[in-house]
Amino acid sequence: MIYFILFTFFAAYFGAHWLVYCFFVCVLDCRKDIHKYILRFSLILLASSFFFAFTISHYWDNILTRIFYTVSGLWLGLLLNLTLFIVAFSLLRFIFILSKIEFNKKVYSRIFLALAIVYTFYGIINVFLIDTKNVTVKIDNLPTAWQGKKIVQISDVHLGRVLGANFMNMVASKVNKAEPDLIVITGDLFDATDGHLDRFTDSLNSLQAQKGIYYVTGNHEIYLGPIEVEKALAKTKINFMNDQIVTLDGLQLIGINYPGFGEKKDISSIIKNNKNFSLENPSILLFHSPSSILSNGGNNHSDVYLNPDTDFKGARDLGVDLQLSGHTHRGQLFPFNLITQIIFKGYDYGLHELGNFSIYTTSGTGVWGPTMRTSGRSEIVVITLEKR
Repeated sequence: MIYFILFTFFAAYFGAHWLVYCFFVCVLDCRKDIHKYILRFSLILLASSFFFAFTISHYWDNILTRIFYTVSGLWLGLLLNLTLFIVAFSLLRFIFILSKIEFNKKVYSRIFLALAIVYTFYGIINVFLIDTKNVTVKIDNLPTAWQGKKIVQISDVHLGRVLGANFMNMVASKVNKAEPDLIVITGDLFDATDGHLDRFTDSLNSLQAQKGIYYVTGNHEIYLGPIEVEKALAKTKINFMNDQIVTLDGLQLIGINYPGFGEKKDISSIIKNNKNFSLENPSILLFHSPSSILSNGGNNHSDVYLNPDTDFKGARDLGVDLQLSGHTHRGQLFPFNLITQIIFKGYDYGLHELGNFSIYTTSGTGVWGPTMRTSGRSEIVVITLEKR
């Protein structure tokens, strides 16, 4: 399955570059030999740039590698938008031909090229227009101490190569403005860049919540290395939950880390065997992926990434009232939101209720890869708890 996915990805990726080349040569009339040589060289360079930038920035984190990674990532976003608008241009041209309406190829091609560029700039700006999403969740037997209290969820911030301390300061300002009683971070706080995590210490320490800040890892912390992340967070007031349970004024907080490569975790057993766990207390589960915690030990890295189980039976059997997840970015770039919706069976974004069990999947606070978002908004989530 993984080989089929990789083959499909690379076929589409290099096919998109070929489509852009054909558009410039055949539609925009870049037919001179010098123009075609420049196009070929540029597209080959751009096609390989992100993979090269991704690799070197994992080993060397400095201003040059960050710029290289940012530019190569932006090309991925622009490539996708160019592909979409070229396809739209071709469909319009086909409709005009069928309708026997005169089609000015030169004019329309330039209009669609301009639209792709404008759409790309919109996506870049949209990254930094972080929305504050207000949600109300009802929980059975909610302790009086939590009635009307607010939990702020942030996820998928991806601090590192592109989004730095200034971005985190902006996020912290918005979070603190909501005056949360509790802050939870559901994974991918950091990108997979190597080292220099200390530069985020001050901005992370600016987060404020009366009942504390709790964090679980996502898949990008697995790529980076959980030990390195734990060392960085030890200098902050963030509580690193490593498959742990804490009870705060009668409300149970269960934090489950993302499975490592090849790791099988019998998560239900981990929870049930924890001395702090109680079936009687209302509970909130922090788990990076909007997927079920299985009870048969079959939950591993590839399962929750490529083949998520969305029946949520494990959590419901343990009496979990609310699961908070991220991971999907709501696709981040159109039309990938349609793909994540299919993969996660509609649980890729928003609040969903299954009887007494609820799950909220956030679109994420930051972005990965292209510093661009054309599917939905970046968000922090303010969850107000009420008794059912």
